[in-house]
Amino acid sequence: MGEGRGDTFEGVSTDRLKLELLEEIHMKDVVQLSMIEIRHKIAELEDSLNVDHAGSEWKTRYETQLELNDQLEKQIVSLKEKMEKVRGNPSGTEAAIHVRRS
Repeated sequence: MGEGRGDTFEGVSTDRLKLELLEEIHMKDVVQLSMIEIRHKIAELEDSLNVDHAGSEWKTRYETQLELNDQLEKQIVSLKEKMEKVRGNPSGTEAAIHVRRS
């Protein structure tokens, strides 16, 4: 409507003004609908991000647990080796017991 004409309405019919008003209202509605859709998409993406973050946290916990399990397996092997050495040399065991009692 007012492109380059300023705010004067001289020579413009009432019907033309009503039509332009309806077009402006329609454009406003389209923009509002777009804003609602964008806000909805943002909420979906934020939810997705939160789910991904939670999944990432579980992945980190899983990997940490695997490392801990690995370390415990190594300790078990080491302790079994020590037990076998102690069983193979009973006098060493008695000596260790006597030293601890003293």
